[in-house]
Amino acid sequence: MLASVSTHKTTDPGKSLEIEALVRGAAGRVAASSGLDLVDVEMKRGGTGPVVRIFLDKPGRISLDELENASREISAILDVEDPIGRSYTLEVSSPGMTRPLKGAADFQRVVSKNVHIAFVETEPTAEAASGEPRVREVTGRLVSVGPAQVRIAPRDKKGREMPEITVPLVAIRNAQREISFR
Repeated sequence: MLASVSTHKTTDPGKSLEIEALVRGAAGRVAASSGLDLVDVEMKRGGTGPVVRIFLDKPGRISLDELENASREISAILDVEDPIGRSYTLEVSSPGMTRPLKGAADFQRVVSKNVHIAFVETEPTAEAASGEPRVREVTGRLVSVGPAQVRIAPRDKKGREMPEITVPLVAIRNAQREISFR
């Protein structure tokens, strides 16, 4: 992981969503101009100030030089635009093979691969006794991706495929590619 540190004045912590959107915009501009994909932006509390994590990728494989150049460019933009307003740590890296799958484009990259998905069941009978929707987790082969849903052939514990299910993208809580070494 690459990191650079910048020092800035103090800011109002209530603006975190606005700050994240500004950081995401700066990272997105750098990614687009470099032929990279902005996968995600995370902002977490750190010991000496916020930690800003930016995940970049591209079809094929992203190089360390590409990450380093993007880190330098993003850092320069954030230093000038100053959206954070105080000292922070910037980390720019690749999300790795088990990167989170967030949108249709992410799922499209892994069609026919194994995925693990946690989603809220949308059927009214799926609600628990407490009235809360039930979260279900499945692992299986990603069959197809549409603009609003994915189709998965779940596997049982013995690895046998079961009938396909359709999961709306809006119901997905988290998902990632499942790596198997069998």
